[in-house]
Amino acid sequence: MLIKGSVQVENRIERKMDLLDEQGVILNPGYATKMMYNYNKENIKANPLALKEWDFYQIYIGDYVLKMTIGNISYIANFAAELFNVVTKESYSFSKMKILPLKSIVMPNDPEQPSHICVAGKDYTMSFEVGEVYRCLKLKARDKKIGDIDIDVRLNNDVANEKMVIATPFEHQTKFYLNCKENYFGGEGTIQFGQRRVELDANSTAVLDWGRGVWPFSQEWFWGNGSAIIEGGNFGFNIGWGFGDLKNASENMFFWKGKAYKLGRLDVEVEITDYLKPWKFRDQEGKFDFVLTPIYDQITDTKVAFIQMYCHQLFGYYDGFVILPDGEKIVVNKMMAFCEHAKNKW
Repeated sequence: MLIKGSVQVENRIERKMDLLDEQGVILNPGYATKMMYNYNKENIKANPLALKEWDFYQIYIGDYVLKMTIGNISYIANFAAELFNVVTKESYSFSKMKILPLKSIVMPNDPEQPSHICVAGKDYTMSFEVGEVYRCLKLKARDKKIGDIDIDVRLNNDVANEKMVIATPFEHQTKFYLNCKENYFGGEGTIQFGQRRVELDANSTAVLDWGRGVWPFSQEWFWGNGSAIIEGGNFGFNIGWGFGDLKNASENMFFWKGKAYKLGRLDVEVEITDYLKPWKFRDQEGKFDFVLTPIYDQITDTKVAFIQMYCHQLFGYYDGFVILPDGEKIVVNKMMAFCEHAKNKW
C-alpha cells in the first residue's frame, strides 16, 4: 500500500495567539516549534462530554518500553502504566478508570509551563510533575497479580528544546485538535512491577504526546516517533497523517541538537495486511528517508460499552538519514522506535 502525501502549504505560527475565536473555531490552523497557542478552552462550543484531554509519555530503556497516561475524556478518565520488552514480549500493566470525571481532573493548559497532575484511588497514587529542568512521573500501586508497582522517573527537561505543535481543524468548524509532541533525552529513576525492576540511564529517551480537543467520535490515524542519542548529538523525529484536515500543516518534523526541522508531506509504503513487513518513509524533498523493520506488533483491541480502541503499534529498528538545511547528512542506524495505525471510537 502506497500512501502518497499531497503538496500543501505549511503554515508556521510564530507569535503567541489564542487557539479559538468566540465561536469556538480555530483562528489560525498551523504548526509551531514551541507552544504558540493559548489554549483558551472557555471558547469551546461543544457538549461538555465531548472534550478530550490527555498527557501520555512513552520511554525507551534498552529493549524495554514504559507507557504512562493520565487522560480525561470527560465521560471517563484513564490512568495507566505499562512496561514491556519488545524482544522477549514480557509485559506488565496497570490501569484504572473513573466514570464521569468531568472537571474534577484539571489537566494543564500548556505543556511547557510548570504543572502538577495527581490522581489517587484506594490502591494507587499517580502523578506527573513538570518543572523547569525535569519531568517527574510517579506511580505507587498494589496489584493482586503483579504485587507492588513503584515507578519514579525523572526525565531531563530542556526548556530550549524545540518540539512539534499543531492545531488541526475538522470538517465541523467547532471541532479541533491541539497537539504537542516533544522528545526527551536522558533521565534517571526506577520502574518496578512486582519482581521486575528496570532502571533508566543516560541513553534512555522519551516522547510526550500532549493532546487537547473536540473531534469526531470515529477516528483513524498513523503516528510514528523516535529518538536516539547518537554520535554528534541528539536525534529525534515525529511523523503523522490521517487525523483531521491537514491542508494547513502536517506534523512531520525531525529534531537535531534541540532544533526542529520541518518536513513536508511523506510518501509511505506499508503493507496493512502484514504489518510486520518493512515500512518505508520518504519526504518529497528527499530530506527524510527511513525504513522501519518491525520486530513487535503490539495490538490493542479494547471495547468498553460504546468505546472501541483498535491499534497496531509497530516497534522495530529505523535505518536511514536526514539532510540538514546546510546539506549535512545525518545517518541513523538501528534506532528503536515505532509507528502505529489506529482506528478508534471514543
